[in-house]
Amino acid sequence: MVDNIKFFFNPENIAVVGASNNPQKAGYVIVNNLIKMGYPNKIFPVNSKEENILGFKSYPTVYDINDKVEMVVLITPSKEIKRIIEDIENRMKKWNDIKVIVCAAAGFGELKTEEGRERERILVENSRKYGIRVMGPNCIGVIDNYNRVDTTFVETLMPPENKGKGGGISFISQSGALAASILMWGASQPVPLQFNKFISIGNMADVDFIDLLEYLENDDNTRVIGLYIEGYPKAGELIDLMRRIALKKPIVVLKVGRTSRGAAAANSHTGSLAGEDRVYDSVFRQYGIIRVNSIDELMDTLQAFDRLPIPEGNRLFLLSQAGGPGIFCMDTLSQFEFIDFSIIGKKSRERLRELLPPMASFCKPEGYADISASATVQHHTDALEILMDDSEVDGVLMITVVPTFLPKKELAEGLVSTYKRIKKHKNKPLFPVIMAGNWVKDIREIIEENGIPTFETPDRAARVAANMIKYSLFLKKHNAERQV
Repeated sequence: MVDNIKFFFNPENIAVVGASNNPQKAGYVIVNNLIKMGYPNKIFPVNSKEENILGFKSYPTVYDINDKVEMVVLITPSKEIKRIIEDIENRMKKWNDIKVIVCAAAGFGELKTEEGRERERILVENSRKYGIRVMGPNCIGVIDNYNRVDTTFVETLMPPENKGKGGGISFISQSGALAASILMWGASQPVPLQFNKFISIGNMADVDFIDLLEYLENDDNTRVIGLYIEGYPKAGELIDLMRRIALKKPIVVLKVGRTSRGAAAANSHTGSLAGEDRVYDSVFRQYGIIRVNSIDELMDTLQAFDRLPIPEGNRLFLLSQAGGPGIFCMDTLSQFEFIDFSIIGKKSRERLRELLPPMASFCKPEGYADISASATVQHHTDALEILMDDSEVDGVLMITVVPTFLPKKELAEGLVSTYKRIKKHKNKPLFPVIMAGNWVKDIREIIEENGIPTFETPDRAARVAANMIKYSLFLKKHNAERQV
């Protein structure tokens, strides 16, 4: 049954029970999303009242489909679950082909009623008899961008030319609403955020965090794992698994329920107990699991781990073109005691003095440079190259507030070419903060199209840099302990 998890991400043929021709219904959106994603296999809408849905022949029941079906998506009212399960059982006796069910419908165990719990029992127990794994119920579905699967009923806002392009981020969410908003948030970035896999798990009546993490641990397309957790009954098992995975690939967690009221709200939402937050906090720190405190920090950190090299050490240099944002950033970075500010070598200092404007200030304090508002594109790129090339620097956080007289496209292309040139022999992360909203959107697009994430504000970049350094230090400590 564990092997069946793979069919959520690469099924041969999908039946959508509750498919519809009404654009205002979830059954329409699911079929339409599969079409727009370019799902390469067959789509079978199931609706006894329609002959055709979105150009596909419609079938009265799952049993009536005279072809192989490996995934069934359920978006019918929960009160119909007994009849639908009977159809599925009849099909399995004849075809024995269904591997997974994605139950996007609500009205099950999350209601905390006897009726809701009974519906969930019928769904899961009868599926298990045939080795069928169930995602949900009460979830928004699953996306695999590499295999062009999208069973969600969310309009992701992703441009058509970006659909089916996968990155290295795999994300699991216990909240459907938060998952949906993150999809839309990602599509709204200067360059749309690409996920490898995107999973809404809902009630976790069958498939849960452990099932999915065990799969993602060995998934070659997953470079970083993101989790939104409200609560989980097998916390000890979950932590042990995350501890093992964190040694192979970073795990970034937004764990809610920090307060008694938040924990009560989590229990009210999904029926999951939030658990003692201090315990989670302690083991996360101990085992190299990156805990974040906001949705922005979650997504920024996932992007950085996906696109940037992990720093080799904790020595960071802050390069700013603007005094105020630089000071603000220095305050934020100074909150993280494990960050050391780089003390660059004499040669680097001399080169900065020669190449920067006379009013520029650097190494006052150590690890900080303000190249001044008069800095040209050349000043930006020269300073970046000098710092990246210095052996005492493990990464650079760069801030620029682009004035109207600075050629934006030239600046973006200059930063990209400089970083790529240095990266060939110095694999260090760059955290560029390009401030001024839509005024600099075109700069951010150029930089991000070349695989470098950008940040809107200094504090967001600072927190991401801290998270990457924290993970780097965890790996170094683990490797050192192994050699003892």
